[in-house]
Amino acid sequence: MPNPARPVIRAVPHPDPLNPLGITIACPLCDAARDWPLLNIRAHVFVRCRCAHEWHEPDLTRDYFDQHFTDPENEWDDFNTAMRALAFDGLLAGVMWN
Repeated sequence: MPNPARPVIRAVPHPDPLNPLGITIACPLCDAARDWPLLNIRAHVFVRCRCAHEWHEPDLTRDYFDQHFTDPENEWDDFNTAMRALAFDGLLAGVMWN
């Protein structure tokens, strides 16, 4: 059961390529290499693509998230609402913002 004082999902936009260990992370489904929301869901950090593919990225730990992204832009209690609000629900699959 979620702690009412702490949101279930913290999300931070990350428009640039992401390479925590020196290797650029790319979406395994569509090969996109930038424009992510980084999602801290409980103790794990996930990366989500505009194509709506999402995966746990073991190179991004909760400590890494807290250290580098200490001020999340938004917080939600419901995952689907968060993805719609961030436009990462698959509706804009293939779109890359310049």
